[in-house]
Amino acid sequence: MNIIEKALQGNRFFGKKDLFLVEKLASFLFTKKIKKRELLLKEGEINDRMFYVQKGLLRVYFINDDGKEINTWFVKEGEFVYACHSFHFQIPSEEYIEAMEDSEIMSIKKETWLMLLRNNHKLALFTVHELMANIAEFATQASVLRLMTGEKKYEYLKTHKSDILERISQKHLASYLGVDTTYLSKIINNYKNNEENKNIQKAI
Repeated sequence: MNIIEKALQGNRFFGKKDLFLVEKLASFLFTKKIKKRELLLKEGEINDRMFYVQKGLLRVYFINDDGKEINTWFVKEGEFVYACHSFHFQIPSEEYIEAMEDSEIMSIKKETWLMLLRNNHKLALFTVHELMANIAEFATQASVLRLMTGEKKYEYLKTHKSDILERISQKHLASYLGVDTTYLSKIINNYKNNEENKNIQKAI
């Protein structure tokens, strides 16, 4: 979904009559095509841009003290992404943002974004809505997902994020769930068996 369609979606903040305005605002964003495994942000860098995924899939991860990559979230087209603490406080990031597919990314410098917000209340409302949606995602991870077992996390993703599951490797999924790939195979098989049993019970 391109950024203009995103802004006009549902006529919540911008209507069709605002198309010219939305196109003008979108002209401040920089579009870039990136290859699979290309990094948008590295640990130690200051995240001075907000990113919007026009096409593709990204992952957010950090490297723990043992040198192991730990996936914390996946971001698909139609969603914004940034390293929250680094972007807000302009401090070095502890996270990496990497393309998992060939992707098309739009970005805007923080100072440009703030300037636009000061001058357009509809954009400010749209931005607050998107930021609150991201905060809700973070809250779900903090209060629910991080307390779940690997099995429950997988069940949650199958229910709420099945489109992402189809696009990531078992290696990256295992990293997110906090299990090894061998145990992940067991989780997936158990889930399939449970679903088959549920279907059989419904059919009886």
